[in-house]
Amino acid sequence: MIGLQVLLVGLLTLFSHPTSSWAGTKYEEGLKQLADGVAEGAAKAKKQRLAFLDFTDGKGESTPMGQFLAEELGTQIMVAGELTVVDRTLAYSTLKKLHIDHINSAHAKTVQQAAKAIRADLFVGGVILDTPDGLQITVRLISPSNAQPIRAIRGMLPKAGP
Repeated sequence: MIGLQVLLVGLLTLFSHPTSSWAGTKYEEGLKQLADGVAEGAAKAKKQRLAFLDFTDGKGESTPMGQFLAEELGTQIMVAGELTVVDRTLAYSTLKKLHIDHINSAHAKTVQQAAKAIRADLFVGGVILDTPDGLQITVRLISPSNAQPIRAIRGMLPKAGP
């Protein structure tokens, strides 16, 4: 009888954790797919040094989740070792010194100056949208020469995270 209770507790314990480990696995897979897409886009554009910007919400505002995702994606790219990543805080402080809040074509010349100052070949930014299926992430590779996106990558991340 005690053996049956131990088996029952063991099975309940086993089945009580798969959701969190599944979400962690899905998160890592989704992050890797986004990083692979960024690396592929940078390679096609023949760019080597990336400056990550905070990801924004649907209204264009930076969020703590957007800062976290920018750091995570930049770290994933660095771990792969194929590309160089500019420190996110250095990129932001340089943009701030040049009075740029958001990268857009209206500030193309100033964006070029910022990119030259931090030696960035591409800026990487994006948008996070909360959907019923998870977080939809759109990553944009932005050319410093004209402040226009040259590639976009989409992916989904689970809301539960690692």
